[in-house]
Amino acid sequence: ASLSKLSRLVGTVMQEVSKQLVLPKVEDDVAFGPCNLCHERGRIRRRVEDSLASVNALHLRERDVNELSGGEKQRVAIAGILAMDPPIILMDEPLANLDSEGVRLVQDQMRALKGRGKTLIVAEHRTEEVLDVGVDRIIFMDRGRLVREMREEELKDLLGVVKVPARVLVRGCRGVHHSRPQGPRTGEVAIKVEDLSFDYDGKEVLRDLNLEIREGERIALLGNNGAGKSTLAKLILGILKPKRGRVLVYGMDTREREVYELASYVGLVFQDPFNMLFARTVEEELSYGPRNLGGSPDEVRERVLEVATRCGVDHLLRHSPFASSYGEKKRISVASILTMRPRVLILDEPTAGQDYASYTSFMGFIGSLMGSFRTLILITHDTDLAVEHTDRTIILADGRIIADGPTREVLAKEEYLRAGRIRETDLIRVSRELTGGRMVLSLREVLELCSGSINGADEERPGKGI
Repeated sequence: ASLSKLSRLVGTVMQEVSKQLVLPKVEDDVAFGPCNLCHERGRIRRRVEDSLASVNALHLRERDVNELSGGEKQRVAIAGILAMDPPIILMDEPLANLDSEGVRLVQDQMRALKGRGKTLIVAEHRTEEVLDVGVDRIIFMDRGRLVREMREEELKDLLGVVKVPARVLVRGCRGVHHSRPQGPRTGEVAIKVEDLSFDYDGKEVLRDLNLEIREGERIALLGNNGAGKSTLAKLILGILKPKRGRVLVYGMDTREREVYELASYVGLVFQDPFNMLFARTVEEELSYGPRNLGGSPDEVRERVLEVATRCGVDHLLRHSPFASSYGEKKRISVASILTMRPRVLILDEPTAGQDYASYTSFMGFIGSLMGSFRTLILITHDTDLAVEHTDRTIILADGRIIADGPTREVLAKEEYLRAGRIRETDLIRVSRELTGGRMVLSLREVLELCSGSINGADEERPGKGI
């Protein structure tokens, strides 16, 4: 069959949604598919409205696609496929960039599509959320081969390869585990936010924020889309300037500094590496930052080789970054920031769109680089990522900080999760049921808990997190 005929039968939601959005205005992009299928104007208009409404994105219809957050782009891409109404829908990591509310909406949409007789094929590493929808078949693939078809309870055989829902691991298990909360960090103040407020064209995004981040901390910044997480990061970087209040980076007021002056103190790795990479070769990509900060040719060359080697991309230096795999692009984007030697590294949705093995490998890679920077901030929707890899969690909701404290304590409180509209994952739920409120740090710790290998109220588990 021709591609034209297949497009009427099968719709695909791509993992890298930036590649899928082709027109600048949201409603025009959603209309692009049915227009090319030659539907009549009234039907196209109805399909656009219905599709956007079904993913709770009708309010975005007049927006510029390039101004949307990653999660909003994801919803628009899904709406664009729904507008063509194909009987078969392929979804490649459809939940990758969504916050808790976005995940719930897509889950509801999946259930509705199933109810209408649609065939859904979902490639997704967030197995827990997909299983919540109710699936008929689970197929495990490895290196292009269909390896095994399995039942939900058999997923525990793949622990370490896929993210196994905690509920699968603990069926029939009960236990008690206590651990001491981690103490506060006492390093130098790296970032200080004082009475900070910010708005876009009169729409308030951040309100009266006060925050102090010290060297050595590993922080998760949680919150739904629109909570203000990315805006706060841009204010710390000096890309945006406070309307009220101030941000101090190692004592420097960002209102009085240019972005390049702060680049050797704080660096941001974007959620989508395609929004960062631009040079012809990886070597040029890694050289750009230190060269523009005034580094000599010899110094730049030395930094590039050192960082490329540490990041495992030295064999790609003469290659185009765009010819690399997605995982390699993520590493290249991190390396391009580390060549500027920032003291604070901010990662925006660092594990979005990666399977569990890649997710684990990437975070292990970041952990191995901790000597290259002093403070780590993860902007994420993934509460399990926060549990496993940070010691402090800050929750933003409607532009305000509603919770700030040790990760184990913050994420154990249901009221914080509700107020921040953060989904309670299996790991959090199981922790509460099995430990009386303390957080279990990983799926492997769940297994150890169930096997009775964790003993004593004062036992401290070294080496967890990064």
